This record gives sequence, C-alpha cells and structure tokens, in this order.
Amino acid sequence: MTVQPASGSKRTEHPGFLLDLITGTDTEMASVQRLADAAALALTGSAGTGIDCAATMVTAESLPVTAGNTSPAANVASSEDRYGDGPMEQAAATGGPVVVTMGGTAQGWQAYRRRLTGLGYGGALAVPLELKARTTCTLVFLGPAGFEFTPELVGEATWLARVASSSMKLALEVRSVRSAGDNLKTVLESRTSIDVACGVIMAQNRCSYSEAFSKLAGVSRQRNLKVRSVAENILKAMAGGSPGTRFEPPVLA
Repeated sequence: MTVQPASGSKRTEHPGFLLDLITGTDTEMASVQRLADAAALALTGSAGTGIDCAATMVTAESLPVTAGNTSPAANVASSEDRYGDGPMEQAAATGGPVVVTMGGTAQGWQAYRRRLTGLGYGGALAVPLELKARTTCTLVFLGPAGFEFTPELVGEATWLARVASSSMKLALEVRSVRSAGDNLKTVLESRTSIDVACGVIMAQNRCSYSEAFSKLAGVSRQRNLKVRSVAENILKAMAGGSPGTRFEPPVLA
C-alpha cells in the first residue's frame, strides 16, 4: 500500500460556487475552520457517505494553524507535525493531490495508517491550496473504514482546493489590509500626540519644532520611555488636561 498521487482525475465544475472565508472570520483560525467545515460538507455530498476534513495553514509570520470539522480529523492533521509523516506535507511539496490507501505495505506510512485506523478512518486524500509565497494551506479528506477515494472524488477535491485557493488568498489580503489600517491609525494617533506636545514645548520655550522634538527625545532616552509616552505625560500634566489627540480618518464627500 503506497501513497499514490492521483493523476488524470476529472475536475468537476460548479458555476457560481463561492466559498466565503471572510465574512465573520477575524482570524486565520476562523478562516481555516470554515474551510474545513465547508470542504467536508461538499465532499460528503459527492461521496454519498460521511467524509471528514481538516486543514493546516503555515505562514512565515506565525505558528501553524490547524482545524477540522471534527476533533478526530483535526487530530489526524495535527499528528503530522508531531510525527513528521502523512500526506499533507507531501501534497504541499509536490503541488498535487496525494492518496493514502489502507492496503499498501510501504513501511514509511505504516504509523500514519495505524493512526487512521485507530480513529476509524479507512483512507486519506491530501490536496494543497495555491497561495502566496511563504504561505501554505493543505486539506486532508478522511473517509470511513473500507472507503477508497475514486479518481472522480480526487478531481472533486482538487476543484474544491482551487476554489478555496482564491477564497483564502482574498481572506488573507483583506486581513492584511485591515491590519495595516489598524497599524497606520496607531502611528497617526501617536504622531498627533507628539505634535501637540511639541507645540506646547514650542510655546513655553519659544523654540522651533525640531528643538522641541529634540527635548522630547532627550527625556525619552533619560527615562527609557517611548517618545509618545513622554508626549502623553506632558499633555496629561497640562492644567486643562490632555487635549484631544484621537486620529479620525477624513470623511470624503
């Protein structure tokens, strides 16, 4: 029993099918969870029997994220990290589907097969998503005891992965833009506090902006505080309290 890449599989098309991995998903884990749930439901309908699914996403910036439509499915995917075996890594490396059947004798896959059997599964199918550089996401479909993934189901799973690739790319891009916007707002609010504090120093010392900022920077170094913290402390110490420094994006007509 060997792990066999599926080739020549028919890819089913479903016009108008859209996998939403953005709405109501604020984290990568939420998107990966929705992906696993939707993929399991879709392939179950095609197979005519219950198919579980798990997904693992790996990025250069964070730890791997794994989710499954059931706990056993998630455990199978997570076990690949612990034991360094299984079809998901191979599918991600080769860029194609990988099928694990239960009748093979290849020694390298025996431990993985035993884990499948112990959880009541009869075979596995791993398919990779195509995402941006330094980011991988792979689905693993898990069939019940005695089940085998036919070429038609491999084609269906490959098509689902292709749809999911576009959806996950969009989800990652939207999340990246949101994060950049939050960071920009923080930077602008910080800059506003510093500018107002510099204005106070300029009025009190009749100096230029650059001289006022140099004073802030000097205190920052002496007290081992961020320049923004020094600025906010100055504003809080004012007789009338700290003036409003909250940044609001301009309203465009």
